[in-house]
Amino acid sequence: MPFIKIIRPFNCLFVIISVYFGAYYHSANSNIYPIVFAALSAALIAAAGYVINDFFDIPIDIINRPNRILPSGKISPKAAYLFSMLLFILGITASFFTQNLYCVFIAIFNSILLFGYAKVFKMSFIIGNILVAYTTASTFLYGGLCNNNLKNSMIIVIFAFLYTFTREIIKDGEDIEGDLKLGAKTLAVKIGRKNIVLVSIFPSIAIILYSIFLCIDNFIGLKIFLAFTVGVSLPLIILIIYVLRKSDIKRFANTSSLMKINMLMLLIILWVG
Repeated sequence: MPFIKIIRPFNCLFVIISVYFGAYYHSANSNIYPIVFAALSAALIAAAGYVINDFFDIPIDIINRPNRILPSGKISPKAAYLFSMLLFILGITASFFTQNLYCVFIAIFNSILLFGYAKVFKMSFIIGNILVAYTTASTFLYGGLCNNNLKNSMIIVIFAFLYTFTREIIKDGEDIEGDLKLGAKTLAVKIGRKNIVLVSIFPSIAIILYSIFLCIDNFIGLKIFLAFTVGVSLPLIILIIYVLRKSDIKRFANTSSLMKINMLMLLIILWVG
């Protein structure tokens, strides 16, 4: 069904998991109802973000991804726009049931941000990458706030921001053709595919250094650090080398997809720890 497919159900499920992760990571608290509504709110707002992003991306997707829902004509642009507005409203409404003003603020702020990203900032130099990294990381923050688990949730917030920022840089290289034709000023357009991979090395190093810091600070044990190194850091290095050796669209697309799996591995390792 087009209206289900356009909201990226798998991604929305990941958003729900992220909220629960932030809420329960290293925490014995269990504010069940606020957490449930926080997860629902975050998923609805994320879904709205995907739809409005596709709405403003129609000219790019006609070039890069013509088989997507809107370029292929399975949903009209007007219907998609109205659908996204409904989802934003429902998501913000659900945030009030968390009974947490910070969560309400984030819900409203992120809704405005996602709309602004889709309409303006996505095609801007590096700002779009930062905004996507923030909104992804904020789902863990959202969970932490609604369950009084802010301190612990900040660990994964930082990891999520750095990892998503790295992936977004790589993803820019995948979308460069359409961006070039539409006059976008993304990082890939400005510096080229090869150089964008070099830029992605810096946040990747930050991820590795942060894991070392957590081990030294005794927040994660040596076994978890070693699992993180083998399951996250090394695959990330391999992926960067893979796309650096031959910077074509196929490798950028493969790397972007595999980084989703690697991020999931990151969460599993931290949760076990």
